[in-house]
Amino acid sequence: MIIIIGSGVIGLFTALRLLENGKKVKLIDSDEINGKATDASVGMLAPLIEAKPYEQELFDLMLDSKRIWDEFLKKKYFVNQTQLKKNSSLLVAVNKDDEERIYFKKNFFKKLGFETQILDPKRTLKIEPNLNSNINCSLLCEKHNQVEPMLLKNYLLKQIKNMGGEIIKVGRIEKFLFSNSKLKIHNLCFEAEKIIIACGVWSSNLLSKSISISFPTRPIKGVSMLFKTEKKLFTNNIWFRNIYIAPRNLNFLAVGATEDEKGFDDSISLDEIHFITKSLWEYLPEIEKLKFQNIFAGLRSGVIDGNPIIGNLKHNKNIICAFGHFRHGILLAPITAEIVCNYVFDLDLKKKI
Repeated sequence: MIIIIGSGVIGLFTALRLLENGKKVKLIDSDEINGKATDASVGMLAPLIEAKPYEQELFDLMLDSKRIWDEFLKKKYFVNQTQLKKNSSLLVAVNKDDEERIYFKKNFFKKLGFETQILDPKRTLKIEPNLNSNINCSLLCEKHNQVEPMLLKNYLLKQIKNMGGEIIKVGRIEKFLFSNSKLKIHNLCFEAEKIIIACGVWSSNLLSKSISISFPTRPIKGVSMLFKTEKKLFTNNIWFRNIYIAPRNLNFLAVGATEDEKGFDDSISLDEIHFITKSLWEYLPEIEKLKFQNIFAGLRSGVIDGNPIIGNLKHNKNIICAFGHFRHGILLAPITAEIVCNYVFDLDLKKKI
């Protein structure tokens, strides 16, 4: 039996992968935690736009995971259930500073081995006619897709249950005891060959209180909003300087933006609402036609070097970590599941990070 603590997209992908490989799996999650990163994610699958200098290893990992996502595009049922979209990303410049940033990114992407297209205003508006007409230019990054995180989560939950996986909800998990193949949480005891820590930003604190091992992680708050439009506005993912917009089915738009270090505060403040709505007013025409639907806050697990923490502990190889994905959790979920499976089955760990 493999026990996974945490049922975000990382834990769910890992559980499904283990079940597919013949393992019995239980997921244990807290029903008293708010601010889970998956619930506030927009679901962009755009490794190139997310790439940063000096993060080559992370970028390679994102590319490996994107290739798995591309394979999912061939599975009609998966696509229908998760609304995985085959589209592209358009990085839009609305002033000279933005334009310089776009040229810098194009050169940077070329150094990484990727060609992108800079489009003038006319070509940009031909692709996305509902953008403001006063744009300077745009950068087209092809085959940058997106998925709806909550639909993805529901799909994974359904598949896990269909394959015999079990999900156990408990109160807030502050500490665990794990020895001699027995895991104790609260007053519950489980037989466990290995355990996987995949509870995002709460993982390091859990390990610290349980086995006195901690990692240099910190919570980074992100806020996203959901809008309904009268008609379909965009085909591609739209990226501006301050916000990004993901078009969804039935004329919905998901808008993401913020990155704030506010500890474990998962409340939504007026300044966060103002930041997103002010940016929308700046970038889009006729914003009064956008109908507000919902707002979400999630706490991402950031690591000091930008890389996720994936692997087993030296002092106990039966405890495997899978957290610290920051804003790349949805994108990196499939490859993380693959790597964790390698640790579970003691396979060749060429993709270790």
